[in-house]
Amino acid sequence: MREFLDSPAIPDELRSWLARDHDALPAVAPPDPTEFRCDARLVERLTTLAGPLRARRVFVAGCPVVHHPSGPPIAAAFDGVLLVRDNPPAVLASRPLMPGWVAVDPWPPDVGFARGTDLLRQALARAFANVEA
Repeated sequence: MREFLDSPAIPDELRSWLARDHDALPAVAPPDPTEFRCDARLVERLTTLAGPLRARRVFVAGCPVVHHPSGPPIAAAFDGVLLVRDNPPAVLASRPLMPGWVAVDPWPPDVGFARGTDLLRQALARAFANVEA
């Protein structure tokens, strides 16, 4: 397991944001990259993974958060961690971080016959679908 298992605690503002369902999201401009709580590559990674979804991205405490169009957050990133709502596929290394959320490695190695990136996309798609259900 890489550094994501040793990541620091979720910032309080982000934890509070993820614990709520949101009816209407504010129009928030991305912060200056120097204000990111994670590497700009991780911001890009989350944006790319969520690309096929009709999701919205906002920044909370310098962290990107991806939301379902109806409001609830489905994924976020901070430091070296990708947070996903619900449970990702078991083959992805993960750990519970807070109720309903798990941390996953944003750059998992290839797993079996499926690429790690495909599994991450599936995890976000599942979280997105579960919000719709």
